[in-house]
Amino acid sequence: MTENAGTGPSDGAEKNPAQEFTHIAVLAQEVVNLLVTGRKGTFVDATLGMGGHTARLLAALPADVSVLGIDWDPEMAAIAARNLAQFGPRVKIAQGNFANIDEITAREGISSLSGALFDLGISSLHFDKASRGFSIKHDGPLDMRINPDNPLTAYTIINQWPYEQIEHLIRICGERHSRRITKAILDTRRARALETTAELGALIARVVPAHGEKIHPATKTFLALRVAVNYEFDNITRGIQKIMPLLKPGARLGIITFHSLEDRIVKETFKMMASLGGWQPVTRKPVKPSEAELQENKRARSAKLRVIEKL
Repeated sequence: MTENAGTGPSDGAEKNPAQEFTHIAVLAQEVVNLLVTGRKGTFVDATLGMGGHTARLLAALPADVSVLGIDWDPEMAAIAARNLAQFGPRVKIAQGNFANIDEITAREGISSLSGALFDLGISSLHFDKASRGFSIKHDGPLDMRINPDNPLTAYTIINQWPYEQIEHLIRICGERHSRRITKAILDTRRARALETTAELGALIARVVPAHGEKIHPATKTFLALRVAVNYEFDNITRGIQKIMPLLKPGARLGIITFHSLEDRIVKETFKMMASLGGWQPVTRKPVKPSEAELQENKRARSAKLRVIEKL
């Protein structure tokens, strides 16, 4: 998803349901500067979110250039449609998963792309809206689905998956106390189901020593659950594979990541693409937010942008 909030819990309070959820698109100027090589055709924002990156691209491009915006979350797609209404037919919005970008572009009658952006992770809306179940700070159901039609939830993983699967999932996302956390989850669920983010967060905080950590002790477990529920790692590789033949020669693919696991996948995939021929890296090292951007938007702190160009 675009409009990323990173991998940690929300920094803000739960908003009144009547209020509009807003967010600042990260590395927005860098995206425009590095992604736009041609000023014709169609670009794709494969993780549309609230439309921040798409708005910046459309503002920088000629009036005959369009952007296809894709988002898996129907709520986000609806918000983006309102936010981007000023651009009229220059923007098309499709609700779907970027892992199926070949099917989406075919359905929209688009056979080639002049550039593409994937802004990975979860939006601020997901963290700030307790009912979506992503946040440690805002008590909500153990949900974590980007798309509400997805049958898999964090509740299912926590209350039904066996010890081995839960422990492996948490461990590969960097949690060194994965065994202790998983044992506590299974011990608790024998008596009652764990139903809310607050319950799970409190349970982990009781069994994992803080040791002066700046982040909540449940942060990596919540990340692991979110990644599993939304098939995030599989979607990255599938999305890159599906978009490669759609990009024109000279077109660039930019990907913004928010944690080391995502960044490693993108780094290694771009390296493989370059070694096979037909692609060249534009960014030798990931582009990070400036100090000025971090002053304005602390949620951008872990963002990294990598860009590759089709020859």
